[in-house]
Amino acid sequence: MTEYKKKIWIAMSTPFQVNIFFHLMKRLENKVEFLITARDHDRIIPMLDAKGIQYFKVGKHGGKYLDDKLRAYADTIQQLIPIVKKEKPDLLITERWPESVRTAFGFNIPSWTIFYDEREYHVNWMTFPLSAKIFTPTFYTHDELKRQGVTDINRIRWFDGFHTCYLKGSTFDKRFNPFHDLGLEPPVVLIRPEPEYATFFGKKQRILEETITMLKKEADPSIVVFPRNKDQEKRFSKNVVNIFDNVTYECPVAYADVTLGAAETMLMESFVLGTPTISAVYWTPAKPVTELHKYIPHSTNPKELVNDTINFFDQAISRKFREMAKATVGRMENPVDIIINEIDQLFGSSKRRKRKKSRRSRMEILVEILQSITQQPLIFSHLMQRINVTHRELKSDLQLLEKRELVEKFIGKNNRISYKTTQEGQRILRDYRKITHVLEL
Repeated sequence: MTEYKKKIWIAMSTPFQVNIFFHLMKRLENKVEFLITARDHDRIIPMLDAKGIQYFKVGKHGGKYLDDKLRAYADTIQQLIPIVKKEKPDLLITERWPESVRTAFGFNIPSWTIFYDEREYHVNWMTFPLSAKIFTPTFYTHDELKRQGVTDINRIRWFDGFHTCYLKGSTFDKRFNPFHDLGLEPPVVLIRPEPEYATFFGKKQRILEETITMLKKEADPSIVVFPRNKDQEKRFSKNVVNIFDNVTYECPVAYADVTLGAAETMLMESFVLGTPTISAVYWTPAKPVTELHKYIPHSTNPKELVNDTINFFDQAISRKFREMAKATVGRMENPVDIIINEIDQLFGSSKRRKRKKSRRSRMEILVEILQSITQQPLIFSHLMQRINVTHRELKSDLQLLEKRELVEKFIGKNNRISYKTTQEGQRILRDYRKITHVLEL
């Protein structure tokens, strides 16, 4: 049923945002008018063109140096002001583009953002203190978030799993395989290089270049490099590989036989889609990537990377990986679902909003407990703070959940008792989410 008609401003500064917010826009296109502003950086503009999205091109990446980043910040805000003043959006949604959040704050427009990288300290502090809601995976603790500018825990909306789970359950038409258009034969190994302009990136290493050279000698698959910029394109062209500079409507990793590289988000997208995935990340990774490394091969040794890649050419090994990835992702949440639920509460009918704001039932509190400790165990006091119940109420609820074998407790760090959802509790939670999604509760 079509309900609210509001204007939501989507601000995109990375390719990931084009993909995740496109999913959001498609699901809300009959309810919401969208204002799109996009930074001219790393294929964002061609990706929007390929998807048929109208936008305002605003600002550019500041490059490697801090003074240039600061100038780009100021210039972008100057460009945003007249657009936002004229369009008058009701809400801003962005990953964490500081210029957009600061502009929205100046116009008294609430900003919703996504946190998933603790290394971008300065960007985080320019973004999250001004955010009305912050969507973040349960990999993080309250203390970790506070150190990154998420100072009000009541603004947090948790989701279980990777931010790339917006792709969860996606299907793709093999007729649109971009590698077929290039005349490439399987197996296709898609390689995405390092984010060399990122503030957290250290000294460049030639791990991928050496891996490509060795892989061509030992197996000679169809190797496709997906560069971020012209410098990378020029450098990897020396390896005599296929350079993929096309912009596709859908995520290219869906059509690869193996994804190898040092692009953190693309590695997570690949895993969510069930494509055999190998990480060559050689700097300090974000916490979600550390979590990802529990499930995929990870090495900085070219020989090991070659061996892992060749192993995935074995159909049995590849199939086993896909089954594992599907089962793992099945226990995670789609962040777009969480965002849309919040939009519905904000813009839905007054009757529906009133129902949402009413006192929580015990069932709702029990579900919140299971959700809060699915991915990360919590001690009693942290759980009490997150759920916002009294000591007596939480003690009673935990005793019930333990008795039903939905929650277990154990001795964690510093000999403190922690609580975590059991496998059975996760199954019950998944069933509950399916029911509420089908019934639109």
